[in-house]
Amino acid sequence: MGEANEKLLFSKTPTKTDINNKFSVKRKSLASFPPFGAQTYFQDFNAEDEKGKKWLFRLRIRKGKHKKPVISAGWRRFVRQKGLKIHDKVSFFIGHNEAEIATGVEYKIKVQKAVIVFKAVSGHAPCSG
Repeated sequence: MGEANEKLLFSKTPTKTDINNKFSVKRKSLASFPPFGAQTYFQDFNAEDEKGKKWLFRLRIRKGKHKKPVISAGWRRFVRQKGLKIHDKVSFFIGHNEAEIATGVEYKIKVQKAVIVFKAVSGHAPCSG
């Protein structure tokens, strides 16, 4: 999965809503992203995929007590280009390489495609796209 200098933020099997609309992020992962300003409810960030391609995403939170973070802008394009499906697995990592941080690429995103045998997921394989 991740390289030695990467820390797993979270992995998730996308839901139908994650595939068709926006990708919900685990609340406990919010601490790994730069803090939101007092009146700021979104922030853009770059994530690099397995092929080294940089993707620009927008992380949004709700106003009020229940933040419910989601990745909205950039997400649908990523889904289409990766051919992401419901049983696949998406993992976000944060890099610890100072050179990466200097270039603005701190996050990694990796997709593993579901391996389905007899209508059941038997594992996941690296995404080739």
